[in-house]
Amino acid sequence: MELKEISAEKLDDFVLHSSKPHFMQTSAWADVSATRNYIPHLLGLFDGEELKGTALLLEKKVLIYSTYYCPRGFIVDYGDKKLIKEMIDALKDYARRNKGLYVKINPDIIIRKLNEEAEPIETNEYNLGLVDFFRENGGRHRGFTTKFTESSAPRFTFRVNVDKDDDGIFAGLHNTTRKIIKEGNPYEVIITKNDPDGLDDFYAVMKETSFRKKLYVESYEYFMDFYEKLHAKDEADIYVASIDSDRLKDIFSKKLESVDEEVANVSKRPDGPKKENKLKDLSAKRAKVLRLKEEVDALEDKRIVLSAIITAKFADKVWTIHGGNSDRLQFLNANYELYYHILLDSRNNGYKWVDFYGSEGKVDRNSEIYGIYLFKLRFGGDFDEFIGEFDFIIRPLMNSIINKMLYIRRRIKYRQSLKND
Repeated sequence: MELKEISAEKLDDFVLHSSKPHFMQTSAWADVSATRNYIPHLLGLFDGEELKGTALLLEKKVLIYSTYYCPRGFIVDYGDKKLIKEMIDALKDYARRNKGLYVKINPDIIIRKLNEEAEPIETNEYNLGLVDFFRENGGRHRGFTTKFTESSAPRFTFRVNVDKDDDGIFAGLHNTTRKIIKEGNPYEVIITKNDPDGLDDFYAVMKETSFRKKLYVESYEYFMDFYEKLHAKDEADIYVASIDSDRLKDIFSKKLESVDEEVANVSKRPDGPKKENKLKDLSAKRAKVLRLKEEVDALEDKRIVLSAIITAKFADKVWTIHGGNSDRLQFLNANYELYYHILLDSRNNGYKWVDFYGSEGKVDRNSEIYGIYLFKLRFGGDFDEFIGEFDFIIRPLMNSIINKMLYIRRRIKYRQSLKND
C-alpha cells in the first residue's frame, strides 16, 4: 500500500463515510490548525487505486526536526488489524522521511462505558485489545490517564443520543435537569445561533469564566479562527444565551404580585394550623422572590449575556467544544436552557449524538472541576472512556535529547518569570 497526499475533498468525503468520523480529521480542522503554527498534511492510504484510510497529520517544527500529531485519528476500519498495521507503518515511514521525531495518535476508540462513579459497566474487549496491538507495533501508550492535563485530548467524555423525539430526549435527563427544563424557561432566556455579535458575546463570558476559575483562556483571535474556519465549511456554530433585563424585571414584579395575592387569599381562610403553615410557607417564598427581585432590579444593562458555546459538528455528531458562563443571575439556569436547546437543535438538524467534549476519569467531589463533571452528567449521556494516546517514536535518541532541552528551557523561562514578578 502507498501513503500519499490527497485533496481536501477526498479526505473529507472518506472521513464522512467512515465508521469513526471526527471533525479533527477534516480539512476544516487542518485550516484551524494552520493558524496555530502547525503544518497540515492531508494523507491517504491507497491499495492500488482504492482509498483504504486517511490521516490528517499536524506537523510542528522543533529545531531541525518535526513532531507529527494525528488528532482523534487516523481513519481506517479498526476491525481490520492488517489495515491498521499498514497505516501505522506508512505513517512512521512518512515521518521518518520528513525528519520526524514521533507520530502521536489518540483515535476515537471507546474501550469502556462507565457509571456515575467512573466505574466500568461495559467493556469493549476488542477495542481494549487494541492497546496491546498498538504497543506490539511500536506505540508507546501514555497510560490510562484520568486528568485533562495528562493527555492532548480528553480521554473521557459524555455523549448524549439525540436520535429521539422530544419526550425521549427529556426522559434521558437526570431529575435535576428535568425539573429545570420542565418549568418551561420561565425567565424567558433568549437563545441565539450564529448571531453577528455571537463571537464577542462568547469571548466576554469565556474571559469571565477563566477569571472566576483561575484558568488560562485562549486569545480572541484563536476563537475567531476556530469558529470562522470551521463555520466556513458548516462545521461550527455559536450559541448564546442572554436575558432582556427590562423583561426580567417585569417578570419578577408579576411574581411578587402573584405571591402577595396568594397571601391575601390565604389570609381570608379560617384560622387554624393549615392556614398558619401555608402563610409560613408563603412568607418564605415571598422573601426569596423579593431577594431575587432586588438583584434583578439592580441590573443596569438592558441585555446581559449569561452563557455561550462554540460547537463543532461533522457527520452524525455535534461537540460542545468551548463554553463559558457568567456568574451573574445563575439562578436563571441559563446554561441548562442553552445545552438543552443544543440537544434539540442538533436532533432537528439531523445529528444523532451530542458530545460534551471531555470529563476527567476520576470522580473527586473536592476537585475544582467537579461541578463541570456534575453538570455534564445531569444530561444523561453515556460516560465513555477512550483508548488514550500512543507515541510512535521515530528517532529515540534525538527525541530524548530535544525533550530534555525543551524541559530546561521551560524551567529557565519559569524562573525568569518569577524574578520579573
